[in-house]
Amino acid sequence: MAMAIFKPAEVNDQQLDWIILRNGGVQLYWREEILADDLRWLESNSYKIISFDAAEWRSGSEWESQRRMHESLKDKLSFPDYYGENLDALDECIVDDLVVPDNGGLALVLNHYDHLSKPIAEMVLNIFARAVRHHLLFGRRLLLLVQSDDPTIQFESLGGIAAGWNFREWLNKNRGL
Repeated sequence: MAMAIFKPAEVNDQQLDWIILRNGGVQLYWREEILADDLRWLESNSYKIISFDAAEWRSGSEWESQRRMHESLKDKLSFPDYYGENLDALDECIVDDLVVPDNGGLALVLNHYDHLSKPIAEMVLNIFARAVRHHLLFGRRLLLLVQSDDPTIQFESLGGIAAGWNFREWLNKNRGL
């Protein structure tokens, strides 16, 4: 059963997946407790959750950090052995090989995402944002929840849509600014 189409009763400001997908499918978080609340909601609504810690990807060199990131993505997202461990391969596999359940959906969580270099972080989020739209076209809900320790982090245009802060941290004062 496809889940992309929301029923009229689901289209409201209490339906977290509706809110996130309405705004492009990528949601930023600063406070881990708010992210945890939203993950509980998603789990209670049949979402599969896969979490990553971008701080573990950080290394002395940019090349080594990307290698660690690709190894982690390949392992946790069950990419095939032929996954090329580069951004082009990620773009292909996140569309063709990522399994998004028909019941509920899939939420990918990127914790401490500010540990990646800004150019790589933005390129990866662009790839994921396009994948969100691709999977929606086939009736599957894919969400990307991005936690940052930097309350000023911004990604202006992901796949043509800016990533916004969650509604409880939308105001600067709620992010300690």
